[in-house]
Amino acid sequence: MKRWTVIIATLLSITVVLVPMIQAADEVAFRSVYHTQKVETMEASDVPGHIIGVAQQSGLTFYTKGPASGQIATMSNTFHFDTMKGKGTFTNYVVNTFQDGSTLSAKTIGTVTPLNGGPRAAIEGVYEIIGGTGKFEGTKGKGTYKGERLGSPQTGGDSYVDAVGTQWK
Repeated sequence: MKRWTVIIATLLSITVVLVPMIQAADEVAFRSVYHTQKVETMEASDVPGHIIGVAQQSGLTFYTKGPASGQIATMSNTFHFDTMKGKGTFTNYVVNTFQDGSTLSAKTIGTVTPLNGGPRAAIEGVYEIIGGTGKFEGTKGKGTYKGERLGSPQTGGDSYVDAVGTQWK
């Protein structure tokens, strides 16, 4: 009988500790829609079509799930890319600013793959929340995203991504 009491007490203790930790993470979902404002590129000169560059974009992020659900934030980002004939990798730093002045910042790493030989391209990758201010101070999280660039970034291509993940306070 004592053994069962110890086992039940242990299970209850574990439950009391783990349940709040599990509930602390919120599922988040959002869509970002943005326009390329400025692009600077350079041919790497090692092989034809190898382009490296940096770009700045701005737009809106529509939060549909999680602590910011129903809110729209202005978004600005700067990303560095390395492509071979339009296909390659990028690292992006994003800042979303909410109406109350709070910010949420993320680092993304992803790939871009041309579609049908034109200026359209598939975009996908992972993101990590790296900071925040105001109501998002101390926020951490991570997730994945997929989307599309609808035009050439050299001519101000528009893009969107849909993201899902988890966010902790």
